[in-house]
Amino acid sequence: MLSLQDVSVIYGKNAEPAVRNVSFEMKQGEIVGIVGESGSGKTTVVRAILGCLPGQGHVSGGDIRFEGESLTGLSGEVWRRRRGTELSMIFQDSGAMLNPIRRIGSQYVEYIRAHLRIQKKEAWERGVGMLERMGLPDGGHVMRSYPFQLSGGMRQRVGIAMAMTFQPKLLLADEPTSALDVTTQAQIVRQMLELRDRCGTGILLVTHNLGVAACMADRILVMKDGRIAEAGTRDQILRHPSGAYTRRLVGSVPSMGGDRYV
Repeated sequence: MLSLQDVSVIYGKNAEPAVRNVSFEMKQGEIVGIVGESGSGKTTVVRAILGCLPGQGHVSGGDIRFEGESLTGLSGEVWRRRRGTELSMIFQDSGAMLNPIRRIGSQYVEYIRAHLRIQKKEAWERGVGMLERMGLPDGGHVMRSYPFQLSGGMRQRVGIAMAMTFQPKLLLADEPTSALDVTTQAQIVRQMLELRDRCGTGILLVTHNLGVAACMADRILVMKDGRIAEAGTRDQILRHPSGAYTRRLVGSVPSMGGDRYV
């Protein structure tokens, strides 16, 4: 479904690549976790896939293919049709992606109707239903609220609901649970796993939380200094890491009573 071949990304001109020669493949319905320290290039990889690198960021080498088609040269119009439907992204700080002077409902309805020809009332009801599935008990109240009237965790759940609205073929999740309490994290993880099981959605998960990766991922990629330092199945990476960096990363997880919970 998704294939990256020797992908490199540069920000600005004559700069050192932030990501170097990254290659991996994903199958339909597979969950791949990307882990590593801050600044290792995890978010750059997923933004490159969605064609939304900030500033002067651009893919300087290699190719990104989705269902056999290259994504590196698509026009803005093609991207507008694909983003949010076939490919969707949960940003690390979804609240920053919301317009602060428009109510949630206005933005959500506009988002739905940009991809689906339905009446505003039907789009509103669909939005309310998705918000409530994400653990927001009064979806109508949230739709009538401005972003600043919601907590950070509530805004994050709004972003997750929007990303999952159209049951995308590929969901890019950049630290989707980092702003949430533990109980809500578990609920969101269950919803993402349900989306995979019900719709065959592939999920590329960026996370610092090795517990979330251990729970969700079929395979794990370990990134360091813009490169993939190690890749393997969940058990290979978490229980039998071969690289020194991966061993240190796994060893940094706190233990209790001698047991490490990843």
